[in-house]
Amino acid sequence: MDLFKTTGKIDISEQNELLKAQLMNNSLIYELTKVMYSCTDQESIIKTVLLGIQEIINFNRVILFEIDKKNFLIRPKSWVGLPEAGIKDFSITLGFEGGDVTDAIFLNRHLVVESADPQSDPFFKLLHSSSYLVIPIISKVTRKCWDVKQCNKMTCPAYGGYNPYCWSIPGAAQCLSSCSEDEKRTACIACNCFKVEGVFWMDRTQDLPITSDDITMLSAVINQAGIIIENFRIFNALELAHGELKKTNEQIKLVNHDLQVAQAKINADLDHARVIQQGLLPQDLLSAKGISAVAKYIPADAVGGDYYDVFKISGDFYGIVVADVSGHGISSALIMSMVKVLLKTCASSQRSPQKTLEIINQTFLTEIKTDNFVTIFYAIVDTAGHAIWYTSAGHCPILLLNKKTRESARIKADGLFLGIFPDMMLSETRYEYQTGVERFVLYTDGLTEAKNKSEQMYDLAHLEEAARACVGSPPAQAIEYILKDQRAFCGENSPPEDDITLLVIDL
Repeated sequence: MDLFKTTGKIDISEQNELLKAQLMNNSLIYELTKVMYSCTDQESIIKTVLLGIQEIINFNRVILFEIDKKNFLIRPKSWVGLPEAGIKDFSITLGFEGGDVTDAIFLNRHLVVESADPQSDPFFKLLHSSSYLVIPIISKVTRKCWDVKQCNKMTCPAYGGYNPYCWSIPGAAQCLSSCSEDEKRTACIACNCFKVEGVFWMDRTQDLPITSDDITMLSAVINQAGIIIENFRIFNALELAHGELKKTNEQIKLVNHDLQVAQAKINADLDHARVIQQGLLPQDLLSAKGISAVAKYIPADAVGGDYYDVFKISGDFYGIVVADVSGHGISSALIMSMVKVLLKTCASSQRSPQKTLEIINQTFLTEIKTDNFVTIFYAIVDTAGHAIWYTSAGHCPILLLNKKTRESARIKADGLFLGIFPDMMLSETRYEYQTGVERFVLYTDGLTEAKNKSEQMYDLAHLEEAARACVGSPPAQAIEYILKDQRAFCGENSPPEDDITLLVIDL
């Protein structure tokens, strides 16, 4: 078969960025919530938030300042995009002369500096930052200030007001004898009602404006981070302060209410991600002369990392693919969507499955930074010439069955998985098939690695036996037979631990 020349590096940056915006923005709050359960210290939580701001919302340089109450200043606690030299010793007074970054703390709102004063702005002097954004990180207030202080000054603007953050209310703090701004700030940071965890500073080294969408997304992320940090602190306090158990439990109830609200938002985001992913998978497999294909996809979570398709390339040439991204959930779904875009882009000009996967792998290594890897089986069928070319990059064995003799063969992987190594060590096989006789059974390992109560797997041997038993049935009935057999083995009510894809193709 004549092979088309490789077109070289594929320009898919715009498609990748669109898919990232659709899925990663929706998954950010979900991923931050998971941090609370996976991290063992507060520093790890903060570092994850910093990287999220840098990678997803594209702020190159981000600093989280912590409050040093004793010395009445803020100093960098964590940062990304900046060298340690000069940053670790950087500090700004909490007084009025501290500028916008401290004003944001005591106003309890974000501030955008569009044109920094070269003479007085500390970030311009140290970092040459002419424009930047500051957002305070606030944990949840659980009691009103007058209740904590047992204050009866009903003329105070904070008394009975809807705003629980009393330090940000003009004219509040009437119980204090101090009157200057710095004296008020000193009293505020020493008060139990003061719930500021720190303040985020961020800018972009590239010439991009700070948009309202940026601020909206950042505010949501940082507010959620405040809830997570507060919840993290509460759980640590439970271990250290058994004598305060009853009071702490009341705080947990209030925090859990906020988490339930956040979970509702997460669920809505996951539903949206699921709709997006379902749109990326084929709704109805291609029906063409010489090909009869049916598929079933069962995700382990709301979204998953499996991909399958049967699509026309040109003329009598068709593509068949089944792929499995490591893990499952939102991150795997994002990688899956990238695989689809890369494959469809490359398949139109490349008639070699091996070359196609090598091009995709090179693009992954150079342009997509991820720890995920992909196993993939890709074949090109010539329905006029009754020939198929295929290659497998680390994917589980594909079954090839003869519908007349009921014999079966296994097409095993001949290369390494995609997205990790520059050399995948692939090979390509050409196979001439008999029309109306051959059947391919493609699947992902979520099917064969499913376990029953005895921890036994529904392995390839069980799948092969079931596939042979229903080889005379149409593809749709064969799929139902195999899945019913798998459920009977694992248990009818056993939920899938990994995404399951099953694809039956008659040629």
